[in-house]
Amino acid sequence: MTTPFQVSFDLLPSSGHLSTFSPKGVGEFLSDSFNADLLAKRLQFPILTRGRTLLLVADFGGHHQKQHFDTYTFLILDLAKNQNWLAHQRRFRHSILPNSRRMSFKALNDGMRRQALVPFMRAAAGIEGYLVQFAISKKGGSLFTGPAEDEVGAELLKGWKANVQERLLRVLHLSAFLLSGLSSPGQDVLWVIDEDAIAANVSLLTSLTRLFQRVMASYFSHSLGHIRCSTTGIAEDGSLVLEDLAAIADLTTGALGELCTGLVNEKVFPRQGLLTPLPKQLTWKTSLLASWMAAPEFAIRRHTTILGLGPGEKNTLVSTLEWRMYERTFATSP
Repeated sequence: MTTPFQVSFDLLPSSGHLSTFSPKGVGEFLSDSFNADLLAKRLQFPILTRGRTLLLVADFGGHHQKQHFDTYTFLILDLAKNQNWLAHQRRFRHSILPNSRRMSFKALNDGMRRQALVPFMRAAAGIEGYLVQFAISKKGGSLFTGPAEDEVGAELLKGWKANVQERLLRVLHLSAFLLSGLSSPGQDVLWVIDEDAIAANVSLLTSLTRLFQRVMASYFSHSLGHIRCSTTGIAEDGSLVLEDLAAIADLTTGALGELCTGLVNEKVFPRQGLLTPLPKQLTWKTSLLASWMAAPEFAIRRHTTILGLGPGEKNTLVSTLEWRMYERTFATSP
């Protein structure tokens, strides 16, 4: 039986902790760009007063054969610092989408969801947190050049099908890397993923928690409080809070996948120092969500990384996609 989702509004006492991303694991090729981003925006999350519970919601896409990239999105926020968003979410569920319809990229052909997209994402824009995206090229194979886990970790991995294991390891290692730089000592962590092949039942969720704790141990230089892994299904109270946070990740993951595939198909993939327009054949929903990613006035931090996989970690090409808004603003849906 799942437990109802509860929000703690407790704050942590100031610790003087200096946020920095681990250089271990995937941090070997990601930490420099992420640490630079932290230094460039010192007055935003996570360099502020911190809440007792840090929430990370993960989503991933790219399963369609025609897509050139696997996409992963992580939404990280302190629950106690986002009471405004929680209030907006309650109003959204009461007045705009007053039923159990879940917002998702694939379901936006539904008229009610389509009309709800702009107010839903406007509320998301005010989140004090970090939306991080990775687009990983399907060419090049594994993100890990050697054994990613020890004997115990390898045994735990056997609970998942072989075609799921690489995706699972990517989600766990990228999550641990992000938490190494975005958490504070003593914080409790609630790690949430939608119910799918990674956490399809209680047995897999238990193994997932054990495996995640082992992965995190290799990235962290500070101690955390309680670490809990769960699925969006724990929100039994009907508030749909976790469902809606997961939907923000789902929507932006879907848009990034379509965007990157369009850039490759039209042979206009971004290059350093050059401004690249959006692909011409994007759907309305991806164009709108891309404008949300680019809007400079929003409070939520956004970071998009493109990874090209080479034959070794040192040959992994890392690019940060800088979003820019020209002419259009995030305003209306069709």
